Amino acid sequence: MYSMTGIGRASGVIKNPPIKFDVEIRTYNHRFLDISLKMPGSFSPFEEEIKKIVQANVCRGHVVVVVQQDREILGNRFEVDKELLDAYLTVAREIKKKYKVTGSININTILAIPGLIKISQCQTDTRMIFKSFKPIFMRALRELLKVKKREGEHTKREILKILDDIEREKERIKQLIPERNEYYKKHLNELIKEVNENIDRTRLYQEILYIADRTDVSEEYARLSGHISHFKDTLENEKYPGRRLNFLLQEMQREANTLSVKANYLKISESVVNIKEAIEKIREQVQNIE
Repeated sequence: MYSMTGIGRASGVIKNPPIKFDVEIRTYNHRFLDISLKMPGSFSPFEEEIKKIVQANVCRGHVVVVVQQDREILGNRFEVDKELLDAYLTVAREIKKKYKVTGSININTILAIPGLIKISQCQTDTRMIFKSFKPIFMRALRELLKVKKREGEHTKREILKILDDIEREKERIKQLIPERNEYYKKHLNELIKEVNENIDRTRLYQEILYIADRTDVSEEYARLSGHISHFKDTLENEKYPGRRLNFLLQEMQREANTLSVKANYLKISESVVNIKEAIEKIREQVQNIE
């Protein structure tokens, strides 16, 4: 089981050209999978490839991938417009000769000629660079998954402890149900004794059976037990159980509420309150499970 939050880092230097890359991958809580990439512009053609790698390893959460490099992948190349320079010098000589102008042309004057120096980018094979970069990225991703798994295992242990508390309260309710039934049986018997002899006995017994059926909590208890068992099984055996666990917690809460209302017995209600408090504690933990 994986936590939804974590961080993985890796650094490395590729050989040709020699560039140092630093990769950081962070994950945060999110209902769905949302991936943000902050990479060099030269890696733009490979963003989908990076996203597919992340999607294959992360099920849910906001994932932020940051890639930094120590220098530009595409270097600049400077070229002189020789035709422009020749034309400029030719005109300068003609002016000097025709108008008897004194002075000399220095390098600063030449460099100030607009458009004389052309800047172009060297053509570098970015596909090969990206191929060399990928192992660095994969190291950061493995580190992230290691952290997420370690945190996930810790969360699972905490949830199992709280589930033990729920099981104890559930067992207490099981023991209280016969006591509660006996209490209402005595209460009904006392009421029957006080009833006027002229009352319709058949109608009375029908009402008693109706009340008994409406207050029977065995079905809610069985469903609550089933949801808890299903929750444990999901927690232990599913790789990405977060969504299912959230759903099961809702069902556990619903059955606990119904059980408390139907039982209408203080001791059982106290145990249900403890179960609901435990469910909320688990819910907080589950929010961080992928």
